[in-house]
Amino acid sequence: MKTIELTEHHLTIEDLLEIAADETIILHQSGKRGFVVSPIDDFALEVELLQNNKEFMAYLDEISKEKASITLEDVEKRLGF
Repeated sequence: MKTIELTEHHLTIEDLLEIAADETIILHQSGKRGFVVSPIDDFALEVELLQNNKEFMAYLDEISKEKASITLEDVEKRLGF
């Protein structure tokens, strides 16, 4: 992981992406908010998109409150355990 102080280095977006292709970088600008730039794969992108989808997160919240429609005991009976 590399930290880059933006006020000390004048890098283009292309420069930053080239550096981030090999390792995660943290960008700072004179003590202001920092940012992380890191390569992602398709799964990480999907997770990020779903976590930021308000409708999907509301759906997960809703179904997590639902009571199970079948007990483990009933499943075991149906499967002959």
